[in-house]
Amino acid sequence: MRQSAILLLPLLLLSCKKDSKEPDLNEAAVHIRIAHHEKFSRGCITVTADDGAGNTEMAEFKEPSQFNAADPVLNVVVFRREGWSRDVGITVRVYEKGCSRDRLVQEKKETFSFASAGWKKWQLDDLPTVDADGDGFIAQDHMGSDCDDDNPDVNLDAPELCNGRDDDCDGSVEQGTETKTWYRDADGDGFGRNGSGVEACDPPKQHVEISGDCDDERPDIHPGAAELCNGVDDNCDGAVDEPFKQGAQALGTECVVICTGTYACNAAQTGTVCVAPPATSYYPDEDGDGEGQKDSEPVAAVCPGQAPPPLMAANTLDCDDHDSATNTQGTEVCDGLDNDCDGEVDELMSCGSLKMVADPALEGRQWRTVAVHPKGYPVWLAGMGGKLAVKKAPELPFVSHDGDTTTACGGQGNTLNWHAAWVNPANGHVFLAGQDGWIAEHDGDSCVRAVQLVNLPGSNDYLSGVVGIGSPLQVFVVSTLGHLFEWKASPQHHDDAGRYWGLHALGQDALYAVGTVKELAPLTPLVNLYIRQSWTTPTAQDLLGTAGYNGSLRAVWAANPSLIYAVGDAGLVVKGSGQSRDWERVLPPMGTALNYTSVAVPPETENAYIIGNNSDAGRLHRLTRHGWAKAPAFTPSAPDVPLRDIAMTSAGDFWIVGDDGRVYHFPEP
Repeated sequence: MRQSAILLLPLLLLSCKKDSKEPDLNEAAVHIRIAHHEKFSRGCITVTADDGAGNTEMAEFKEPSQFNAADPVLNVVVFRREGWSRDVGITVRVYEKGCSRDRLVQEKKETFSFASAGWKKWQLDDLPTVDADGDGFIAQDHMGSDCDDDNPDVNLDAPELCNGRDDDCDGSVEQGTETKTWYRDADGDGFGRNGSGVEACDPPKQHVEISGDCDDERPDIHPGAAELCNGVDDNCDGAVDEPFKQGAQALGTECVVICTGTYACNAAQTGTVCVAPPATSYYPDEDGDGEGQKDSEPVAAVCPGQAPPPLMAANTLDCDDHDSATNTQGTEVCDGLDNDCDGEVDELMSCGSLKMVADPALEGRQWRTVAVHPKGYPVWLAGMGGKLAVKKAPELPFVSHDGDTTTACGGQGNTLNWHAAWVNPANGHVFLAGQDGWIAEHDGDSCVRAVQLVNLPGSNDYLSGVVGIGSPLQVFVVSTLGHLFEWKASPQHHDDAGRYWGLHALGQDALYAVGTVKELAPLTPLVNLYIRQSWTTPTAQDLLGTAGYNGSLRAVWAANPSLIYAVGDAGLVVKGSGQSRDWERVLPPMGTALNYTSVAVPPETENAYIIGNNSDAGRLHRLTRHGWAKAPAFTPSAPDVPLRDIAMTSAGDFWIVGDDGRVYHFPEP
C-alpha cells in the first residue's frame, strides 16, 4: 500500500524480563485499517486511545495529504504506553468538513487487550466517508449532510441563491425571484449591520434588507431608537447622549452636593444627576489620639483634598475620648481601665480590682483621711474617735493604734477626731491633724509627739490639712478657722477671715490652701498661695467662672508647677498653675453634681482622681487634660456610704476611705 503506516500513541508495555509472560515493548499492538472514500480529503478522522484509568491520547488526520485517493486506506498502529492499563479502548470518529464536534458523522469503539504479545487487526470498511463531489460534506444517504453529493456548490456552507434549488441544504428552496442584498441582523432588532451584505433571492437566516445598525449585538441600539443618557450612540446617528448636553444640568457641568462634582447620567438613563465624591465623616476626637469617640455622631464632613478639622477623626474606635492613653492602639496596664478598648479591663495581667479591703482592724471605723508613703507602704488611715491604723507592707494586715490617740498623741484622755494625715517620705512616720487644734506624729509603733497648736473647742472647727516640705522638715497645718500654722518650737500662724479645708505643697517653696473667703453663706471659694519668702502673707488666686457660686473648695493637689487642681461642693473644680494667678473652672460631668471631698494626681501624669458624694453615696471620678474620662469601677458595686479621702502612689495603686469602715484599694486581689 502506498499509504505508509502511521505510528499513533506509542503505548509501551511495562518493563519485564525476556523469559516472562509479558511481551517486549513493541510485541503487542493494534493495526487499524480505516477505508475511506477516494474523494474524502476535506473531512477529518480521529483515533483516541483510553486506558480507562484517566490516561488518554488522541491523533487527528485532517490534512488532504494524509488521505490517498489512489489507495484510500488510512493505516494506524497503536502500542500500549508504559504505565497504562492492559486493556485499552480505541475510538475512531469521522467528521465532515473539519474536526468540529458539531459535524461528527459517526464513531466506532473497540477495546483491545495488550496482555499478550502479537499484533491485532481492526478493519473498518463501513465508515461513512462518501464525498462524491469533494466539497468536504458527506452524502445524506451515508449519514452526512450533503443533500446533493454530485454538486460541490450545494452543502451546508453554500449561500442560498435564486436558482430554484436548496443550495444550503436547509430543506427549503428560496421563494424570491429577484436577487437582493441582505444584511446580518444578529440581535433581531430589524436592522442589519453596516457592510456589503449578502446577495440572495431569499433572506438568509438572521438577515434583513435594512442596514444601519451600529451595534448588532444589542437589540436596543438601532436607527430610530430613543437616545438615552448612557455614553452610547443608541440611535446610530453618530452622536452620543446629545439631548443631555444642553441646559443648566448638562453632562459635565460642575455642581455641588456636599462636595464639588459634575452632572452625570442618572440611574434610569433618562436625565442627569449631580455626582460628587463622597465626603468623609469626622467624629469628635477630644484627646487627639487619632481615634473618634465610640458611638458618637459625626460632627463634620470633609471632601477629598480638604484638610481634616482639628480634634476630629474619621472613625469611632475610641472607648474613652477624654484619655489620650486609651485607644485601640493602647497598651493594657494595671490601672482598672480598658486601655486598649477591647471591652476588657486589665485582662491577662492578674491585677486585681478596686474593691473593699476586708480586715478586722478597719471595721466599724469612720475614716476621714488616708496617707501613703511615696513607695507604696506604709499606708496610714485615721478618722473619728481617734481611730488609727497602719499597713506596713503588702503582705501584712492593718494594725490598729486606736488607743494611742487618747494619751500619748494628745487629747488629754479624750479620743480625738483626726481629719488629715501626711506621711514623711524619710521615715514613714505619719503626721495627724484634727480636733481641738491637735497635731501628732506616730512612728508605726507609738506616738512620738503631740501638740495642741491652737484651741479649737467647737465640734465643727479643727485642723483640716497637714503637709511637710523641705529638709530639715517643715510641717504645716491649716484649720477650719483660716489658720496656717508651722509646727515648730514656737508655732507661727496666719489668720485668714475665711475657712481652710485643704492644704498641699508645690515643691519646697509654695503652699496652696483652699476653702472660702468668709465663714458664713453665701460662700465664695478661695485658693490662697503661700510662698517661702512670706508664709504669713498669702496671695489669693483669681478663680475665673465662679461668679455667683455658693460653696467651698474642700481639697487641693499641686501635681507640678503647671497643673494644680482644687475641688469642692456641688461639682466645683478649678485648675491653675504656679505661673499665673488666673485659674479656670472645669465644668462638672453631666448628671447630678457631686460634693467633691478629695483629689489626687498620680506622679508623672496629668490625670486627677476625684472623690465625691451624692445622697450619702460615694463615687470616683477621673479628670484628664481632655475632660472627664472613665474611672476604675468599684467591684462588685459602688459604695453606699460617703467617701472622704483618696491617696495615690501611681495610677495603678491607690487607696480610698470613707464611713462605716469602708476602705477601698486598687489593686486588691
